Amino acid sequence: MDILKPVDPEELKLIESEPYEQRDLSVRAMTQFLILIFATIIASVIISYFVFAWVVNVPEPEVPSVRKESRERQLPPEPRVQGFPMRDWENFYREEIRKTTTYGWQDQTMTRARIPVERAKQLILERGLPQ
Repeated sequence: MDILKPVDPEELKLIESEPYEQRDLSVRAMTQFLILIFATIIASVIISYFVFAWVVNVPEPEVPSVRKESRERQLPPEPRVQGFPMRDWENFYREEIRKTTTYGWQDQTMTRARIPVERAKQLILERGLPQ
């Protein structure tokens, strides 16, 4: 391992006489480098634009075996997936809670009424199940 070797006195004098670089970064070279990078980026954007414009303007090929209707957007057959399942579930749950906790008509023509579940439990405890 040469990393931990002792420093020669001559090498130490050389290090002490020049402890840092004597020249700075060349501003001209750095400017040329930045101009080259920006020119490359601009050229890439221009080339990408022309390639995109060329790809977008390519006409769609006429395929005789495919009907035009098949390329148009169509809804899938029933049953369809719900668009907003959580909203539908919340509406369903809200309606079921309303039905089981309030009074109302189940079928007014047959004179069937709806009563809250808790009240129905109390009536069953008091009167027993209908025979």
